[in-house]
Amino acid sequence: MSNRSHHGVASYVLDNLTSSTLTSTSTPRTILDSDLKNYFVYTPQCQMPAVNPFTKDVLKIFKKTAYKSCDSSKDIISVVYNPKERHYSLHMNEANFSCCYKTILRSGVGGQADNQFKLLPCSNFHQDFVVPQHVEAILTECRPFNGNKIVQQDAFGFVQSKKQDFTQSLVDDGSMERRPSVLLWGIDSMSRMNFERTMPKMYKYLRDENWYELQGYNKMADNTFPNLMAILTGYNNSRAMSVCKPRVVGYLDSCPMLWKVFRGRGYFTAYSEDWSKCATFNFNKKGFVKPPTDYYGRPLMLAVAKELKNKNDMGIPYCVGRRHYADYVYDAALQFTEVYKNQSTFGMFWTNSFSHNNFALPSSMDARVLEYMRSLNKSGTLEESIIVFFSDHGMRFGKLRKLDSGHLEERMPIMYIWLPKWFRSKYPEFANSLKLNRNRLTSPYDIYATLRHILELETPRSDLPLPESCPTCHSVFFKVDDSRGCREAGIDDHWCTCNSFLNVSLSDEKIKAAAEQLIMATNNFLAASNLTELCQPLKLSKIQSVQRKINLDTKGSESYLIKYAVTPKNALFEASTTWNTKSHRISIDVPDISRLDHYSDLSKCVSDNIAKKYCICYS
Repeated sequence: MSNRSHHGVASYVLDNLTSSTLTSTSTPRTILDSDLKNYFVYTPQCQMPAVNPFTKDVLKIFKKTAYKSCDSSKDIISVVYNPKERHYSLHMNEANFSCCYKTILRSGVGGQADNQFKLLPCSNFHQDFVVPQHVEAILTECRPFNGNKIVQQDAFGFVQSKKQDFTQSLVDDGSMERRPSVLLWGIDSMSRMNFERTMPKMYKYLRDENWYELQGYNKMADNTFPNLMAILTGYNNSRAMSVCKPRVVGYLDSCPMLWKVFRGRGYFTAYSEDWSKCATFNFNKKGFVKPPTDYYGRPLMLAVAKELKNKNDMGIPYCVGRRHYADYVYDAALQFTEVYKNQSTFGMFWTNSFSHNNFALPSSMDARVLEYMRSLNKSGTLEESIIVFFSDHGMRFGKLRKLDSGHLEERMPIMYIWLPKWFRSKYPEFANSLKLNRNRLTSPYDIYATLRHILELETPRSDLPLPESCPTCHSVFFKVDDSRGCREAGIDDHWCTCNSFLNVSLSDEKIKAAAEQLIMATNNFLAASNLTELCQPLKLSKIQSVQRKINLDTKGSESYLIKYAVTPKNALFEASTTWNTKSHRISIDVPDISRLDHYSDLSKCVSDNIAKKYCICYS
């Protein structure tokens, strides 16, 4: 059952934004129960509202999208996996065709290693041809026997069985402890509300099957890279940028990613992500010089995007060749879990293509993702693996983000965890803690600590590794204290959803002064980045809304959330800022100012991800 009623939603804002009766002297109502219906979290330091996914303003802009096959023609080629021999074969379903395959290889060096691929000449193959062990991706072409015209092009990836080249056996420390595999299944930009709204079948499935949900999960930074790096390294954004230097060739290779830690313990590793142009470690970053994991899906993703026909949805390839872009990633996940069925694995499979730009498009993939989940269940993966079904954040821009609830949508990504039955039986205290943590405040750093904990399940809590950037964070297999606030979870104030808000009059002089100072700080940021010749100066055009964060006020300061539009282009921003009542000055870290409208087409003259949010190019 849902943790809230869908009627009287949260004392947060959906009611309060329109309320003129509240004054700044109001206080949060008495804390009665940590499981109040209108809250995801209701503890002394955190009152996180449970937003209704189906309010009238949302339903006005949400149109369910039907699933469409990318190609209705019959498959000429099918891939068949032989688990006994651990090899793949290519089966031709139609007679009278001649087919060949081109091997896809990584081909770049240095800064281009992660961006270039090459195709080998097309080799004809016979019926039930066994794919060579070294081939991980192919493009295929089929022609009629009596003609030269290609009638079907296709692409296939193969997670090949590899021998271990590590000295450590699959059983750590010589003991015979059973240990779980780990599967990270990520969908970009998916909030808890939008998951329930657009993927009701998956939402129901995860609840019916008793997956553990962390309803108090709160992002710790703006976009994908920092939120995933907190999970994969335990670093905050500034630490990740300084240690892993993603814009310098070779540094991501030496970054202490979790898949390295797991590989060092004898796990086979995998990473695959669609939308190759804007992938997490490649968009305005240098990527990896060497493949970071045993199976690495990027060469296939690059090749299909370039060589096959693309159908876009809001600027992102949705259909690539004969299937959805996400299918290539999910097929690899199924292969990976099947090929290494009886061995320990750690895999991350991440999709952007049906969720990043169009908040309604996940509805088209609801039944499809459910099919994949059922396939994982059927193959026995759920018996052996801890699965994390999650996102990095909610929608960060566009129609949904502009609504009153958009501020919360952006900050509340989904986080579901599956524990195998044997694990629940063997470690009942971990399962109980995870269940209790459903309505406690958690962050990506806690997930990092949990994944590290999985490698050391017998280690005393005091000896477990903690995330460097949040030493107060810990594994969710331990109870999260109800005294925890955002600071203890490693979440900066601007991203924190624990606050209560009250409306403030837009005519208040200090609000106009604060907005002007925000814009001055942004212009100064662009100037300090030497971008004034490329980017136009911003000017205030309208303050759209102001809320005061009533539980963050301290003596001499007041905290505000200000939404404002600027010229040129009527760009829309939102900022959390503190107003000093003595000096009449704000304090603000410019990179934490959110941009609420689509800006990729307006900021093409700059490459820096942060500057892109604030730059409106002259040309």
